[in-house]
Amino acid sequence: MLQIFVAGNHEMCFVGEATDRIRAHLKHAIYLQDQSVVVEGLHIYGSPWSGKRRSAARAFATPFPELGKYWVLIPNETDLLITHSPPHRVLDDSGTMGCPLLRELVVKQIRSALLLFSCFG
Repeated sequence: MLQIFVAGNHEMCFVGEATDRIRAHLKHAIYLQDQSVVVEGLHIYGSPWSGKRRSAARAFATPFPELGKYWVLIPNETDLLITHSPPHRVLDDSGTMGCPLLRELVVKQIRSALLLFSCFG
């Protein structure tokens, strides 16, 4: 079984670590941090970033306006997009957790067949 892993705001131990070092510990999973992988012809992209909120869990968290610098790295030909943060107003606790920039990019540019995210309030 294929397992793909994207960190989130609770993975404090990942911050500042080289992705190669993280991958070495995850022998049975593919770890994606602003990177793509092609599996059986499927273009998969993963990103751990989310907008800063009032939370002690701040790994990969940055102010919402700054998230765009990570979202522009997402290739247009992405079939499956895996993010920690949801797009704005997509299962995001009434619009308080999702990123408007991610929503705009997903709707207007990337148009991946599937979007998976793990933080939804």
